[in-house]
Order: sequence, then C-alpha cells, then structure tokens
Amino acid sequence: MKRPVAAQGSSTLLITLILLLLSGSCLALLMATQTQLLVASQHKVQVRLLAAADGGVELGVARGVAGAGEPIARILGGSRPGAEVLLELSGFVPMAHGACHLCMTNLEGTLGSLGGLRRVSHVVSATANASRRSDGLPPPVRSVSAVVDLMPWPAENRDRWDLAVTMAAARRRIRQAAPAEVGGYAEGAPVAVARFEGDGVGAARVVAVGGSGRALHAVEIAPRPGPLWSFADATDEDGNGAPDLGRQLTAPAIVRLRLGEGGLPVAVFGGGYDRDRPHDVGNWLYIVGVDSGRLLHKRRLDAPVTASPAVADLDGDGVADRIYVGTLAGGLYRVDLSTSARLAGGRVAADFRAPRRVFETGGRPIRQPPAIVPVPEIGGHVLALGADGRIDLPASREEAAGRFFVLVDRGAGSIVSAGSVVATDLSGGVPGPDRLAPELSPSDQGWSLALERGEEIASPPLAAAGLLTFLTFRSTRLDGGVIRRYSLLLRSGDAATGGARGVPVASGVSRPSGDFGSPTRLDVDHPGRVAAPLLSPGEERLLETLRAGMPGSCRFGGARLRLAGAGIDARPLRLAVLPVCRIDVDWFENGMF
Repeated sequence: MKRPVAAQGSSTLLITLILLLLSGSCLALLMATQTQLLVASQHKVQVRLLAAADGGVELGVARGVAGAGEPIARILGGSRPGAEVLLELSGFVPMAHGACHLCMTNLEGTLGSLGGLRRVSHVVSATANASRRSDGLPPPVRSVSAVVDLMPWPAENRDRWDLAVTMAAARRRIRQAAPAEVGGYAEGAPVAVARFEGDGVGAARVVAVGGSGRALHAVEIAPRPGPLWSFADATDEDGNGAPDLGRQLTAPAIVRLRLGEGGLPVAVFGGGYDRDRPHDVGNWLYIVGVDSGRLLHKRRLDAPVTASPAVADLDGDGVADRIYVGTLAGGLYRVDLSTSARLAGGRVAADFRAPRRVFETGGRPIRQPPAIVPVPEIGGHVLALGADGRIDLPASREEAAGRFFVLVDRGAGSIVSAGSVVATDLSGGVPGPDRLAPELSPSDQGWSLALERGEEIASPPLAAAGLLTFLTFRSTRLDGGVIRRYSLLLRSGDAATGGARGVPVASGVSRPSGDFGSPTRLDVDHPGRVAAPLLSPGEERLLETLRAGMPGSCRFGGARLRLAGAGIDARPLRLAVLPVCRIDVDWFENGMF
C-alpha cells in the first residue's frame, strides 16, 4: 500500500534531523577529542618544561659548587625533532652571607680577610623554552628559581684562599720598608694581611702588618703599593727598667673597632717577648691605627704576650665585639668592644673597657690564639684553647702536662677555673657525655683534655662543623720530636674518627715555628672530580660523623672543603676535611603559555 506524500515528507524530515543530530554529536565529539588531545599535549609540554627547568636548577647548583658559576645555555632533546627544549641557566650567584655557627670563626685573621667561611645565600634560575608552535603563537616557557644556602662556604672568591703569593709580596714589601734604626724585619717573622672592601666605587684595599726587633711595620699591597708606617715603643710605663715592647712580636689581628665616628681599622697585638728579660718585657696589649700608625690604646697584662689576639664579631656587622688574648703566665683576657669608644687627644678615652682576666690555665703558657665558636643553643660562645706543657717563665723551666680546654663564655663575669672543667677520658676508647648540651646546668662549663708532659700546642686550633683540630709538638730530646694532629668532636672531646684522639703525622723533626699549622689554602671539590684526592678511611668516617651532627634541614651532595696549612719544610699539611651543608631556602616557579 502506497504511503501518502505527506507521511513520506515527514519521514524524510525526521531522518534528516536525526542525521543532523548525529553529525553534530560526532563533530562535537571530534572537537572535544581534539581539545583533549591539545590539552594533553600542552600538559605534556608543561611537564617536560617544568622537569627541564627543575633539573636546570639542580644543574646550576652543582656547577656553582664545582666552581663554574657563569650563565650557560643547553639544547635538550635535540635527537627528537619538535621536542627540543632550550635550557638557559642564570649562573650561581652569591647574594648575601651571614654568621654561621658551623663555620671557622677564628679564620677572621689573614684568611678571613681574604675570603672567610660563612653561610652564603646563592640565587639560581633556569628557564626552559619549547620549540616554536605551528599556530604562530609564542612558544611555551617555564622558569624555576631557587635560593640556596651553603655552609661552611667561602664568602668571597675562592682564589683568595691561596695565600702563597700574597704573603710573599707582604713579606717582601715589609722587608723593603722596615728602617734599620727601628729593628728592620727578620725573614719569617709573623705577618698579618687584611682586606677592606671599597666604598662601592673604589677598589678593595689590602694591607699587611708585621715586624720583629721591637718594631712593627705596615705596608699597602693594593691598590696603591707602598709603605704606610713603622711603630716602635721604647717607653717603660711599668717602671721596671725595660722597654715595654719585646723583640719577638706576634702577628696582629687587623680588624675594625667601634672607635670615633665608625668602624676604624686597627692592628691589635701583644707586647711580644725578650729572652733576656722574660718577666719584664712584652706584658702589654696594643691597639694601633692602620692608617696612621698612631698608638690608640695600651694596657698592661700579667705576663708577656706571644699569641696573636683572637677577635669575635658576634653580630656579623664586620666590626669586632670582643678580643681574647692569652699570656705566657696562663692568663686569658677578654676585652668587651660591643659599645663605641671615644677618642680623646688621638687615643682611646680613659673609659674604654680594660682587659679582664677571665680564665687561668694553672700556670701553663698560652702561645696560640683560641678558636671562638658560637653555640646558640647554650646562649654563648665556646673558646677552644690550648695551654702548653713547656713552661718558660719559671726559673726551674720544668715541663708540665699540657692541657686543652673547651670553655663556655656567656660574656658576663669570669669563666670557671681550670680545675673545675670536666676532664675527658684519656684512653680515647670511652665516649664522653655531651658536655655542651643545652640541658646542662650553667656551672658545667665544657671539658678539658690532658696532653703528655712537655707537649706543646703547635698551631692555632680550628673549629668548624662540630670538628675541633689542632697540632702539637713534643720533644724526644734524642731525635728531635713528634708532631701529632688531634681531631676531636667539639661538644665532647671524643675522637672524631673513632680511633685515637691524637695521631702522629711527623717524627724526628725540630720544634716548628713561624706559620706552622696556620691555614693557607682552601679547596672545594667533589669526589668525582679528577683533581680531588682520595680520602683516607678515617677521613671518610669523619665526614659521615660530621654530617650526622649537622641540622636536619641539611642536604649533602658530596661537596667538601679541604683545608691545608704549612707543614714541615713548608710542605702542605692537610688540617681538616669538612662536609658542605646545603639548605633550600626558597623554591618557586613561573609558567608562561
């Protein structure tokens, strides 16, 4: 039966509508699928760019730690057409530095002035650029930036840590500038070098001060090389018939003090020693202006001073807050410099803080400056101080047992007597308690370690990252003597490597003098570098121990510091190997599409 025309038209219209709906649905599905594919593709590009930028930051940190801090650009994924990513690194730029309780604060002398150890904040950024888009729109870009702290870390250019050229130039210029009528300069006599930053326009200034034969001489090494002044003191202010300044002088501490209108650069040094008058000469602490050579301050102490002063900058502003100086009678003096002092008639006013004797070693002479270590959790500083078993001042010249002290100084009053400081176990096999822990009572002031009879402290003590190290010498009378290197945990006095506290490093040698054991070079390296030397098993254990004692926020990428000093016959002597702590302070990313 034939359907009506009207019915056929309705069916055709219905089929057409159905086909249109199906076509629309298919088109919508196709468009949705294409959109999803585009979004997925863009997301894939975003992830790839973010991964590239994130990895670029890690690459920038690794390159910066290795000493390559300049900007670079790299092409990633070049083997796959259309998947190339241009990675641009900004470099590893030091942004700021501050105080660090894991750093060697007693390197504020020569090495500190040429680039000390600090907690140094670095900024690094990496930008990943995708290949050009086919639709003509700007290509996707992803950028990641980070602020990373490293400690302990050189605050300045690492090249400044190699002092051979600088010290040789300093000694040569002082020898040329020292007038014969005031004692000249004996080769090898102590010298200190300091670097003062310019005012933002001028170049940094490097000066050197040193001397012998009852005179101190200052020269400028840069930017205008030449002599500055010579200082001599033939006065007899204590009325004992002998000049106050000795023949054998110490290396001064060249620092800024709060004198006059601001931070005035000065040389702080002891009176030295005279073998002909061992009790009467050198019993003084001097402060002389670096620019003028004028005597600003002079105070009498209980005995001659042959140890360089140790200076502490407690607030990190570049101006000294305390001075510590030891004498041959075993007295340790502290000078509080936290407040400004007036200058009256060219000298420090009479109300300037007088040196205060805060500790006694029991008659053992102090011939090396103490290490000053901030320990925030105990509310003070720790002084690592060696006292010799070789005694020069008493007429009997008897040898006693040397002793090493780690003392807590909270800045007020005297430190406890030597007899009340807890002694560690001498065998080295029994661990001691953590004597610097915050839960200890205020009366418990650290620990001490007895050395052998006649054992002398032969180098300035170094303290960093929880490690305390120093060198000693003990004469064997027949075939010279023995030099030992002590590596201790600062908090307890236990052996840092798990074996003996002191290990012989040389025997059959004469008593060292001059710059022996003073740090002269710092190297930063990775175990994977070709130039990095192999460490001994004891040094590897030491690094593991020190890492375990660092803050939990530290990350360790294998970087380490190797500190070396002058050894026997001027050969380099490894003093310490330290891990580098990395802390990610801030990490952020920006995306542009």
